[in-house]
Amino acid sequence: MKLFSSFLLFAIILAVDPGSCEEKLKKLTSTGTNEQTSPTPEPTVQQNPDFEAPVIFDEAARVASNEQQAGHLVGVYFMPSWNTSGDPKRDVDSFWSCLTGREDCSSLQNPGIWGPRGRIYNRQYPYEGPFLERKPHASLGGFYKRDDPKTAKKQLEYMKNYGIDFFAYNWFFGRHYYYHLYFGPQSKIYYPEGWKIDPNRDGRVAVPGLEEWSDQLTVLLQENEKLPADKQMKWAINWCDDSDERWKLWLDLGSPESMAAGRNFPGEKPDRNLYLQVHDKITQLWIDKYFKRKDYLKDPDGRPIVYFYFPQDTESRASFYGISMKELLDRSKALAIKNGLKGIKFIAVASGAMMPNERQYGMPTRWRPNNSREPWKGGRYTDRLLFQDYVPRLKNMGFEGLTAYVYHNFFELDNKSFADMRKTYQGHWNRWAEQFKNDPNFEYQVPVAMGWDMRPAGGTWPQQTGFPSEPQKDRVHSNKATFKAKLEEARTISEKYKPTNGNTIMICCWNEYLEGNYIEPTEGHGFAYLEAIKEVYMDRRTGFIPAPPAFAASSRNP
Repeated sequence: MKLFSSFLLFAIILAVDPGSCEEKLKKLTSTGTNEQTSPTPEPTVQQNPDFEAPVIFDEAARVASNEQQAGHLVGVYFMPSWNTSGDPKRDVDSFWSCLTGREDCSSLQNPGIWGPRGRIYNRQYPYEGPFLERKPHASLGGFYKRDDPKTAKKQLEYMKNYGIDFFAYNWFFGRHYYYHLYFGPQSKIYYPEGWKIDPNRDGRVAVPGLEEWSDQLTVLLQENEKLPADKQMKWAINWCDDSDERWKLWLDLGSPESMAAGRNFPGEKPDRNLYLQVHDKITQLWIDKYFKRKDYLKDPDGRPIVYFYFPQDTESRASFYGISMKELLDRSKALAIKNGLKGIKFIAVASGAMMPNERQYGMPTRWRPNNSREPWKGGRYTDRLLFQDYVPRLKNMGFEGLTAYVYHNFFELDNKSFADMRKTYQGHWNRWAEQFKNDPNFEYQVPVAMGWDMRPAGGTWPQQTGFPSEPQKDRVHSNKATFKAKLEEARTISEKYKPTNGNTIMICCWNEYLEGNYIEPTEGHGFAYLEAIKEVYMDRRTGFIPAPPAFAASSRNP
């Protein structure tokens, strides 16, 4: 019975909404705005499922340029979607359900972020969907299945053919899951070879934890392997250890409630030793499954690169055990060396509040339980730092670089339009590139975003009142011309500081559909954003400036 209960919990929790990688919930009171109407969507493009990406005229020169680092390496974040349905016979995609309506959108119904009634709509905050202009292009299959091999192959081809060199996959890990290697459905879940199991309990693992929402990564890598070597994409992990909900599930291991429900056995408790064992398991998984692949992104010394999203979250929770971030990263690097690698290069993906009056929303460095005897019932994130005070600590924590997912502000300037966003990004680029210009051992990878609009997920930012606190920020919209201008600006700053800051441009994002950050071809903007990337980086890199075709092809239907 305990085996069944454990598996049932495993199956149920996998359906829980993990939240977007960038969805940090600012606990602000609702500001209130006048009723706003949705902008007129762009016309739907003519369906063209047989569209083929343009031929790259000098692929060999492009690859050689990358290897010699003569140009720029362009990366893009990839956000997985997941099934939000508790019914195993029904698939409700976390993206498409929110773009097509609100009835099945779990992001709008989540009481953990919106309060007991979920997202509330009224005259002041009306529902403005559906958001069908965000439907993926017909050549990708429209609202495609996330594990469709044909779609994955197209995605890889489009990235490669339009000048993107690698994708950073937002990678999630649930450290609280126990499973049984002798039980059929769980027998193929990764577990390090030779690690302890309990043969008397169907091979129950001694160290819990498993990958979450990795089905898209699996099919992407399978399709990538089938491509010729010079057509394959590089890729890296962007570890999103960012969920307070998952943290509380970890702390619940061995609690009286968990023991009574049969989820745990005596001796299974989330102490310091088990926390470190789980961290080692995560690193060993990376080594065994990913780092030794030829398509994994590595630095010139051969070290695998790992992006680390919002390190302050992990730092805060590790502090509960008296563990520093440096200790965690050093353990991972040492384990990689023990396994025959040259270490690991960690890049922090970070942003945060910068104004003194916003310190309460700053970057925490400690987590304290409300009740030390019952930590699973919640706690507080404390000892908060402003972003400009947090960044100088990164190198001593073991990081060798800094980039961002999305910058929402620069000191007092907030993003309320794409023009604002270009200014905030310029502020960050200049500050951090200048700060690290004399440090050859720490690089600033220039980030770029194509916009921000969280209305499909309820708006910016979710509050327990059921209303967003800053809906005025959900109008950060770009087009090909303004996005291309921002790419040009990023290229300029990157070239200026390339001798010490490297040559990587990080773009957010390939497919953050619920946050309005998606360069993947859609019915609304077609291939416009990919064209902009190709024109700014790839065409210049190869020296190829294409002549216009005899007939004019629109960006939405090349």
